[in-house]
Parts: sequence; C-alpha cells; structure tokens
Amino acid sequence: MKKLFEITYEILMFLSRTTGFSYKEINIIVWFILIPFSWAFLIDKIYKFNYIKIISIIVISLTLLFINDFTVFSNWLFDISADFLRSFDSVGSNYTASSVIICVFIPIVIYFLLIKKAYFFKHHKTEQ
Repeated sequence: MKKLFEITYEILMFLSRTTGFSYKEINIIVWFILIPFSWAFLIDKIYKFNYIKIISIIVISLTLLFINDFTVFSNWLFDISADFLRSFDSVGSNYTASSVIICVFIPIVIYFLLIKKAYFFKHHKTEQ
C-alpha cells in the first residue's frame, strides 16, 4: 500500500510541477472533477445519451464560477477529504491504506466495470 501511495503522490507532484497548480489543487481537480466527469462520459456511452455529461459540465462550471479563490477552496476540500480518510483509523486502517483503497483501488474497479460495459459488453437483442 505504501509503495502505491508513494507512486500516486509522485504522479500528483509531477502534475503539480507541470501545471503550476498546488498539490492540493491537483488532488481536487483529479478526484473531484476529472474522474467523476470521465465516469459521466462512460455512463453516457453505456446508455447512449449525453445528459449526465451535460449535467456534470453545468454543475462543475457553476461550482467553479461561484468559487472566489480556487486555492482556498482546494485546501478546504482537501483537508476535509484527508480527515475523512483518517476517520478509518478507528476501524484499523490508516491514512495511507485508506487513501489507496478509496482513491485508487475503488476508482480502478469502477473504471474497469464502466469501460467493460461501455466498450466490450455486447447488447443482445431479444427474439420476438
């Protein structure tokens, strides 16, 4: 778990250096904007409509429009998220393990399921 946490951290730090966003801002952009939007895209692909993508774009745009300072907002949301991950300490986990499970493993499983259904699942027509 620790190695995967470190790899994820290094990728986020690389993105931070490359884009000029802080580490906390990159976290918020990746886990609260890019990943959910990509899931919306896949769900729309599965069900052959664009409603979820459009709603996602509207919600993200309105949210960003009303945020006065993205850095302050990102620091606040990151800190709340970190507190949430630390809350699993009470059930025998720790911040590192909880981060990997919730922020890496679960999204990978969701991506696997959505991509499989969006691109590899054959829809069979029922005989009439």
